Amino acid sequence: MKQTQFVNLNSQIWQQFQAYCELNNTFPEDFPKLYRKICNDLAIARARQYSPLLIQQLNQLVQQGQKTLYLSRKNQFSEIWQIARSAFPRALYENRVMLGANLLAFWGLAVIAFIWVTLYPDAVYTFLGQSTVLEIEKMYNPAGAVQTATRDPDKDILMFGVYIYNNIGIAFQMFAGGVLLCFGAVFFLLFNSFYFGAIGAHIVNVGFEKTFFSFVITHGSFELTAIIIASAAGCQIGYALLNPSQFTRSYAMKKAAQKALPLIVGAFVMLVLAAFIEAFWSPRGIAHEIKFVVGAVCWAYVIYRLYRGMRYGT
Repeated sequence: MKQTQFVNLNSQIWQQFQAYCELNNTFPEDFPKLYRKICNDLAIARARQYSPLLIQQLNQLVQQGQKTLYLSRKNQFSEIWQIARSAFPRALYENRVMLGANLLAFWGLAVIAFIWVTLYPDAVYTFLGQSTVLEIEKMYNPAGAVQTATRDPDKDILMFGVYIYNNIGIAFQMFAGGVLLCFGAVFFLLFNSFYFGAIGAHIVNVGFEKTFFSFVITHGSFELTAIIIASAAGCQIGYALLNPSQFTRSYAMKKAAQKALPLIVGAFVMLVLAAFIEAFWSPRGIAHEIKFVVGAVCWAYVIYRLYRGMRYGT
């Protein structure tokens, strides 16, 4: 194909793409597809040795598209952070009743499970298999291979991704489970609550409490609270389906989802932070006393922000 035919065939698309790039980083959904086409056109122009002027023009379009896409991603992260800073505290206040119920349910059952397994150590096997319990003991045994081994820094990065995947997966289960008239969210909340309480008690029974609690105390402040918040968001949607008031159920669910969305955004930010701490801080061979102090500071901060949000929406 001659250069003139190539330009006539694609010039309108190039002009449209350039116009999109000048829209202050807002563009339609097909912008990435157009960007890939511009990159392909540049490759064709170079392969066919079209004029340097045309190649330069297409190269500038590619650079503009890349800059637009990069700034758009940056703006998306900025928007998430802005929601977490401003809308999230207000959402804590607006959903304070449901959030309070989930907080009581989680910590209430965790305490009951902890006391039960503390008084009756064999009760842990009614909930967890023996192989699972042995794996947990192996993980937190101070003299075991897991605690005495030096972890490769590359593994920290790998575990960071694993923790994010697991944490957000649990939070999504709770949020999506709310659509099942709250039952899904409540089930996962109580399951994790009982698991945490039972495991904590068993670890105390076998004498590995320093290793266990020094590991979980810091990231647990963000992780456990975020899971409870995600459950509250799911229950808010489920409650709207159960009690739509004067609205249709679909409209009531839509309104509840909009009201709960900042909770999910805030929980997401907290879970990412928890995964970072769990991967890069929690497994470090630092004195237990230091970890307990840092963990206490994190818990104080989380409780304070939660109290401020639920009380005043700030």
